[in-house]
Amino acid sequence: MKRIQGRRLPFIFLFMIFWVSIQGLPASAAVTPTMIIEEAKFAIEQARKAGAEMKAFEDLASAKSWLIRAEKEYALGKTLISKARKMVMEDRVREEEIIYLGTMAKLKAMTAEARARKQDIAEKANAASRDLADYQSAVSLLKKKGAESEKAREVQAQAEKERKELEEAKRKAAEMEAVREKELQEARIQEAKRAAERERELAEAKLKAEQLTAARAKEERETKAQEEKLRDLKKKAEILERKQNMLADASRIPQATTRATEKEVIITILAINLFTPANEVKPAGKSVLDDVGRFLQKYPQNAVMVRGHTDSQGSSAVNEAVSEKRGQKVREYLVANQNIDPNRITAQGLGPTQPVAANTTEAGRTLNRRVEIAIQTGE
Repeated sequence: MKRIQGRRLPFIFLFMIFWVSIQGLPASAAVTPTMIIEEAKFAIEQARKAGAEMKAFEDLASAKSWLIRAEKEYALGKTLISKARKMVMEDRVREEEIIYLGTMAKLKAMTAEARARKQDIAEKANAASRDLADYQSAVSLLKKKGAESEKAREVQAQAEKERKELEEAKRKAAEMEAVREKELQEARIQEAKRAAERERELAEAKLKAEQLTAARAKEERETKAQEEKLRDLKKKAEILERKQNMLADASRIPQATTRATEKEVIITILAINLFTPANEVKPAGKSVLDDVGRFLQKYPQNAVMVRGHTDSQGSSAVNEAVSEKRGQKVREYLVANQNIDPNRITAQGLGPTQPVAANTTEAGRTLNRRVEIAIQTGE
């Protein structure tokens, strides 16, 4: 039988053990995105050299995928930093993300390398086992033929030596695999811790951002409410000032009294000062209404309601008709003689329904027979 490649086999395994052992542990210095990306590239190249493209394709492909994601995240981080100043929290989160992606690429590459080397060792061990089996078969054949020569003993001794060396190589390979697996497991644990910390920081950052957004929204609502309140107060102040001016102007009209309600300034003129017994505007009443007209011309934007009132003498229907006629007479005079816009002035008759004094005396009834010119103040 051929000389089994046994004499070279120990050298191959010793070389393999030496090569794997010099790979070293992950750097203990502070990890940066650039460093972890370069380590991942180196680990992928080592896995490729170890034959991972054929023997651990999925792990190698996964490592490359993680590396691509890390490089893209790193490139994106560089671009964003060049465009605008980023918050410290965002820089640290992005750096942790790149380190995470790079570490995963490195771990996958190391796994691919380990699988490839393990398969390579197994293949060489199987080949050696087959060679050893062939050799043992040859030795057995020699024994059967009775050719127990010194050479056969030497061969047997050599075979035994190589068998022991093979077992030792397997043992060391197993030890190395255990060490490598332990390193990978520790790396996974550390990465899991970093991932958990990163998730916690991201959650805190998100919570702070939400709280800040809520605070800003609340502040905006409060500011808007204050602005609306100020506008409302300003509007009310303007209306109040306008109403006070209107009251002051109206108080100068002779034979008229003035008062203000929440929404109106009311000029009251007794019917006796305005109308003849036939409910026509008399000359003295025209003079009063001319003063009213000049007053209304100063406030052209305010709507006007003329309301006629009577005492309770007579039927309600008659009183209502009389009050309506008096209101209309005043309106018509103001429109015709004082150029008051007919669209802003209306009239109605309320009869005896809103007395301001008792109808049991002549004086009270005189006060109830009146015309009210109500100017809307816009409140």
